[in-house]
Amino acid sequence: MEGTDPSLPQLSKWKLHIVSENNFPTAAGLASSAAGFAALVVAIAKLFKLPQDMSEISKIARKGSGSACRSLFGGYVAWEMGDLENGEDSKAVEVAPVSHWPTMKAAILVVSDDKKDTPSTSGMQTTVATSDLFEHRIKNVVPARFEEMKKSIHDKNFEVFGKLTMQDSNSFHAVCLDSYPPIFYLTDTSKKIIKLVHQLNDAEGKIIAAYTFDAGPNAVIYYEQQNESKVLGLIHKHFSSIPGWDKVDTSKLETVDIAADENIHKGVSKLILTSVGLGPQETSESLISKTGEPLST
Repeated sequence: MEGTDPSLPQLSKWKLHIVSENNFPTAAGLASSAAGFAALVVAIAKLFKLPQDMSEISKIARKGSGSACRSLFGGYVAWEMGDLENGEDSKAVEVAPVSHWPTMKAAILVVSDDKKDTPSTSGMQTTVATSDLFEHRIKNVVPARFEEMKKSIHDKNFEVFGKLTMQDSNSFHAVCLDSYPPIFYLTDTSKKIIKLVHQLNDAEGKIIAAYTFDAGPNAVIYYEQQNESKVLGLIHKHFSSIPGWDKVDTSKLETVDIAADENIHKGVSKLILTSVGLGPQETSESLISKTGEPLST
């Protein structure tokens, strides 16, 4: 409007009142900041009618939260490092859409939804400054694994995908421990869940479940739809008392005879079941009242 009528106020100079809500734990290592910044940047881009090239918009989103750049797309997404020293060309690109591999699912065991002792950003800054392993990981491990992971997704090869996922999670947390002072994200419960997943895969003679832990103690367990009965059967065996099973017909889950610490469930507060999905979606709902104030506090 202001382009056709110079007398109108410039929308780009108006102040914005931003209200954001999460429906899952915040600052607990479950990418809440990625979801928030991705939604924020896309909403502002639409408000100001900016070009909707998600890779270009991702360059802005990652400045709020690195992982936010990947959240602008649906399906399977890669965060490319770029070539410039200042990182300005670092962006997210789509590896494959949801429709390519729609059977990928995830069970999230929320070990703690408390705010982390070491925030992701400051933790990474400490790691970059003090970890000898970090340099090796960035130069020798990540580039090759990056390509292998993309290929496993294109090939829909869960065994390769699962192994790479677990290896990279372990590598990341090894680097955290190598920082000075060391950064402890995993708890004893996290480690017991890791052992449980390996026991399941050993029993099956192949990888049907894969764990990963971001900068926090919460376990994300990937599996394919065809193995849901076995994977959720194992999780239900040891975590049936936690909330999150309301949408699952647990009577149809397989009985998996794998033992674990009888008190392992006490270290988990809830279960979140999800699957590969879409990027930011437009909605008619509003979190702000007609007077510009938050509808809830």
